Amino acid sequence: MSEYENIEKVKRLDFDHLDMLVSERIGALKLLAQGVQETDVHDAICRDLILPCVYLLAQFLESVKIDATE
Repeated sequence: MSEYENIEKVKRLDFDHLDMLVSERIGALKLLAQGVQETDVHDAICRDLILPCVYLLAQFLESVKIDATE
């Protein structure tokens, strides 16, 4: 293994495939969120799935900043 093990791992990542999978899942999460109704089951889905996923996405967005001026 190279001295720069992490760089080698990153070079092997398939970002096109990852982008497609993440986009699919976000789309599914959006459809699910748009269809929730005031029931115990939907409240649990919001608590256990939708809100934690949105929190992780918010953390990701906060970590990966894109400066539009550059």
